[in-house]
Amino acid sequence: MEVEITGTVTQPHPALKGRVESVKAQAASTECPIRGEVIAFAPESADYQSMIARRHWPKPGQRVWMRYQYLDGECKNDGNPKPCRIQHYPMGW
Repeated sequence: MEVEITGTVTQPHPALKGRVESVKAQAASTECPIRGEVIAFAPESADYQSMIARRHWPKPGQRVWMRYQYLDGECKNDGNPKPCRIQHYPMGW
């Protein structure tokens, strides 16, 4: 998806805020953010194994391409399991 960076968020964790400009879904059943939606995310490496250093984050006004990946599962939540979604925003593809 293509996202225009609009600013940063500091609470609860440092993140970027951006508006989704375009989306290319891999499959019809894939859930993706929709065009125009504002998302907050911490950018990850292309292999989504680590966070990108803040000094390398895109600046407000820049447009970036990234993937949106998610894993649906069950989180333990202090011993009380319930469904959850882990979201990843790898940059540089």
